[in-house]
Amino acid sequence: MLFAGRTADRFGPVRVSAVWFLLAAGTLLPSARLPLGLTYAVVAVTGVWLFSSQVMVYAAADRVYPPVGRATGLGWVTGIGRTGAVAGPWLGGTLAASGDDRLGFLAFALAGLVGAVRVALVPVARRGAGRGVGRARVEAAVTR
Repeated sequence: MLFAGRTADRFGPVRVSAVWFLLAAGTLLPSARLPLGLTYAVVAVTGVWLFSSQVMVYAAADRVYPPVGRATGLGWVTGIGRTGAVAGPWLGGTLAASGDDRLGFLAFALAGLVGAVRVALVPVARRGAGRGVGRARVEAAVTR
């Protein structure tokens, strides 16, 4: 995670989070056919990438939400992340019970890919921020 923080200082948390999600997906996908010991090692490395990318998502929230709505925005980001933390083990258990272990690796690699795409879209969403009614509503709601 120290490496992720240093890298985010240089390139920005949005880019680093997107790349880390891609690294998690990329290291997880081919591990469905590896020997068990090597699979454990790959899953451990994937966990490091995934945990670091989630922390970078929290850092990226600073770039998306205006100061008056930042705590609420971070709450939404955290809530969505926790939903995945609850649904992930359920999905993994369901797929493992189906008898095909490779489906679990595929599903979690796809989740990493979706995370990378969603985070990579943050700069696009940010370009539209600050103009229009959305920001005025947030500021009006906070000042009441």
